[in-house]
Amino acid sequence: MTEFLDFNFSSVDEISLVLAQRLKNLRVQKEIAQADMAHRMGVSRSTLNTLENTGKGSVTSWIKLVQCLGQEAQLQPLFKPVIASIADMAKQQQPARQRVTRKRRGAEAKL
Repeated sequence: MTEFLDFNFSSVDEISLVLAQRLKNLRVQKEIAQADMAHRMGVSRSTLNTLENTGKGSVTSWIKLVQCLGQEAQLQPLFKPVIASIADMAKQQQPARQRVTRKRRGAEAKL
């Protein structure tokens, strides 16, 4: 049974561990050996082992694992722009900002 994970009440470590366990279970269901998956991903078996058992790894390794398991569609909603109004649509059309506006000195003291 798949465990429901409430992101509002979970730590980053808990979330990454549960996601890693789910991906490991999917790999096992597909009957892919850890060494074979690591080879497909282009990482060492120990890197994949660490990722699956601790949830710790680079974003690149996570994406490689998701792709090798054919689960890219699960990530797609993260990259869809959220448009709630015509004003939001107009903002999406503008060039992306490259920087955050710098706070004026002394502004921190007012917060």
